[in-house]
Amino acid sequence: MSAQNKGIEKVLKRLPNKSRFRFFLLFVFISFTFWISTKLSKEYQVKQSFSIIWKEVPKGVVLSENPEQIDLTLNASGVEILWYRLFKRTLDLSLEGIDFSTPDKVLNFEDRYFVIQQQLLNGSKLLQISPSIYPIQYSLMDSKWIPIQAQTNIQLRPGYLGEETIKTIPDSVLVRGPQAVLDTLSKIETLEYKASDVHQIIDEEIELKTLKGLQYDKNDTRLYWSVIQYSEKSLKISIEVTHLPIGVKVKLFPPEVTIKATLPLSLLNSVNASDFSLAVDYDAILSEQPSVLEVKLLKQPNSVKKTIWEPKTVNYLIRK
Repeated sequence: MSAQNKGIEKVLKRLPNKSRFRFFLLFVFISFTFWISTKLSKEYQVKQSFSIIWKEVPKGVVLSENPEQIDLTLNASGVEILWYRLFKRTLDLSLEGIDFSTPDKVLNFEDRYFVIQQQLLNGSKLLQISPSIYPIQYSLMDSKWIPIQAQTNIQLRPGYLGEETIKTIPDSVLVRGPQAVLDTLSKIETLEYKASDVHQIIDEEIELKTLKGLQYDKNDTRLYWSVIQYSEKSLKISIEVTHLPIGVKVKLFPPEVTIKATLPLSLLNSVNASDFSLAVDYDAILSEQPSVLEVKLLKQPNSVKKTIWEPKTVNYLIRK
C-alpha cells in the first residue's frame, strides 16, 4: 500500500460515522430552532410601510393611480413582524362621508387610529402614524344624464304581440366622466336580453354595459314589456270622400275596402266597422288629376296594433 493511500485511510477513520453525523445535524437543527423561537417571541419596535387601499370612494371622484403609503411605528413580536414583511402589506381605509367639493382634501390619520389598529395582528400595538396629515390626490368628474337603450333579442309566441315599445325604468342614467367623453355619448346600452316563446309580461332587471373611465349612478335598469295575445278581424268599410265641394258627386269603384285589423283578443268583439274611417281626397283630383285615388286611413281604435286594407287605390267618376 502506498503512502498516499495510507494517508487517505487515516483521514477517513477520523471522520464521524453516519449515526454520529446525523446526531450532530439534529443537534444543530434543534439549537437553531430554539434560537429562532427566542428571537421571534421577543417584542421589537419597528417602522413598517403599508399601502393604502381606499374603500367606499364617492361617485364622481377619481383617485390618483399612484400607490399611496403610510409608515406605522409598531410594538410587535418577531413573528408578527415577519408576517407583516411577508404577507400583510395593505390597509383598507374608507372615504365614505368625505366632502370632496373643495379642490384639496387632507385627511388626519390620527382620526383613524382605531380603524388601523383593528387591522393589525392582535399582539401588535400602534405607536405612531407617519405622516399623520395626508393629502389625497384626486380629481372630480363631470356628469350628464344619458338615455338608456335596451338591447334585446326576443322571440314571441305566435299570436302574441307587445302592447307598446319596450321600456327601461328608469329610461336614463346619470353618468360621470371626463366632459370630452360625455359629449360623445348619446346613449348607454344594456347587456343583451334574450328570450324565446314569450307570451307574458317581461319585467326583468338587466345590467348596463360598462364603459372604461365612466361611472354610473345606477348599474342596472328594469326592462318592461307588456305582451298579450292578439287576433285578426276582417271588416268591410265604406270609403269616404274628403274636401268634396257642394253639388259635386264622386262615384268610387269599388266603394268599399276590406280591412284586416290586428288587435287584442279580449277586444275582438268590441271593435266594429264604425270605429274605422278610410277616405280619398277630392283635392288630389283637382291638383294632380290622377287616374286612381289613394285610399288613406283616417281613424282607427287605439287598441289596434296593425291595419291592412285592400284595395289601396280606387277608380272614380265625377258627377256634377
